Amino acid sequence: MKISSRLFASMGLVFLCLAAGLAGGAFSRNFGESNYTISYADFISVMLTAISLLMTLLAFFIAILAYIGWNSISGKVASDVKSYLSDGFREGQPLHRMLVEYKDKAMFEGILEIDQDFEADAEAEGREDSA
Repeated sequence: MKISSRLFASMGLVFLCLAAGLAGGAFSRNFGESNYTISYADFISVMLTAISLLMTLLAFFIAILAYIGWNSISGKVASDVKSYLSDGFREGQPLHRMLVEYKDKAMFEGILEIDQDFEADAEAEGREDSA
């Protein structure tokens, strides 16, 4: 049965984490004196420093990814807009049809349609003028 690359990579990562934990545990037991004590305030200080360093590294990593992503998205949008505009005004394309429709509507902009009420009013005015 074939193992997928993701499963293989995750198994390798788990193995490396276990190996690092075992090595760290062995070194801390065998090297140096183990009878030292640390105060609670010092422990909190070390933990807060570690957390702030991790958050700073995470922020830099996210900023780099955001910059790369923004440039990628911006470039993709610019190329898509250029291709859409260059292809869209060719005959039969959507922008060309829209432009033709607006041109046809603009010719008759402001001109009232002649309907029966308008003709009746014109005839009534014509009769009043002749009387």
